[in-house]
Amino acid sequence: MKDEHEIGLDDPKELSQSGSDMCGEEPYLVRNKSKLELVLHTPAQMRDFFKDDGKLHTKQQVQSIGSYFDRSLGQCVGVQSGQRWHQTRYHLERFFSATEAASMIQDFNIVLDAWAETVPTNSASQQIEEAKFVADSVAICRQLPFRMIAMCLYGTMLTDERFDALWELNKLHDHVTQHTFFGTWENIPYYHLLPTAANRVFAEYEEGWKKFNMEIVTTARANNTSCRASRMFTIVETGELTLDMYLQSLDEILFTNIDVTSAQFAYALINTGKCPTAGKKLHEEVQGVSNLEDETDNYARREDTFLHKMYLEILRTNPPIWFTFAEATAIEKRIDGYLIPSGTSILIDTIRLNKTSPIWGGTGHKFRPERWLKITTGQARYSWLGYGMGPRKCLGKNFANIIVKLFLVSVNRHFILSAEKGAIEIKRDRFSCVPTQLVVFEKRNR
Repeated sequence: MKDEHEIGLDDPKELSQSGSDMCGEEPYLVRNKSKLELVLHTPAQMRDFFKDDGKLHTKQQVQSIGSYFDRSLGQCVGVQSGQRWHQTRYHLERFFSATEAASMIQDFNIVLDAWAETVPTNSASQQIEEAKFVADSVAICRQLPFRMIAMCLYGTMLTDERFDALWELNKLHDHVTQHTFFGTWENIPYYHLLPTAANRVFAEYEEGWKKFNMEIVTTARANNTSCRASRMFTIVETGELTLDMYLQSLDEILFTNIDVTSAQFAYALINTGKCPTAGKKLHEEVQGVSNLEDETDNYARREDTFLHKMYLEILRTNPPIWFTFAEATAIEKRIDGYLIPSGTSILIDTIRLNKTSPIWGGTGHKFRPERWLKITTGQARYSWLGYGMGPRKCLGKNFANIIVKLFLVSVNRHFILSAEKGAIEIKRDRFSCVPTQLVVFEKRNR
């Protein structure tokens, strides 16, 4: 194992490259503030890390990031550990099952078709020919995944007025996120006692978020209307979940993950544009699927389609975050031959794992959906990380699966995409891997 590196985790590309240059295939240590963390990046290391104690790993976000994070997300399901995590996950999981996700398909399709019809006149679009326009891959669909995820939580309670209120809250949350992940003093103890701008914006967001959700719950019940946010609140009333855990888990699903979902939409556009062969093959498959409700539902849920291979490859080549949040071993174990003490804080270099595993045959840096025709997700279990690995996979993975695939279908039915080849630039002011690239849209003759 190589010595620690002082490169900050806010510079993930440089850290990953430095680790590769200096340490080769070995795991290595990095210093995150005052804490040493071990970086893993090979399938063998993944297997060792999750062997025997995967269900007992503890999350280390609060310890690694600090007190401002603890105030904003320290109670959400994604950062819980041990029995508390098992109980919280157990109570929330039923609201985000594959069946629940599938029940939203027709509602999602209505929103996607409306977006596709209006996107040429979107303020983020610039017309270059009569049937062509160019747009930033993130800006063109920034609100779209946000609306779709909000629909999952609030259903018919999500009026246009409430959506506008949510979008304003999202702007506040952006400031909270910046202070959380890129601030300096915000994450020191006792900072919450100071009369600072960061504390004021957090208090304004926290009050607004609580008020919004309590109004939804009260109104939904008064109108005898069912929505997930209202149904989830019954767990608070029975004492199985605290109000903070409820609100912060909703925050994690909607606000904190909006960059993740927006990035996946953007990568879907970019990779389809850069790989016209894949776009053409997908279009041929999509043309064979009618708009009948049952057939569309079945197509979106199937895993033996080229659509699903496209989805997997987008997720593999462009995972939501470069390095995972820290997760600690529960027992003493050997990883790649090294004896690792219990409680060691572990990071996974997701990009490096996803692109350099031997299973990809030396072509891991290339976007090739057809590779999944010969490789199963089971065979690649320790060779890529999309929405998590082991028992702690993302709570919203079933909805993400459906949302991204339906987005691919809608875009493919309406447009032919093209994008410049070459490396995709990543924005430096986000904790997730958000791209910055233009995509050309050409309207199809339908």
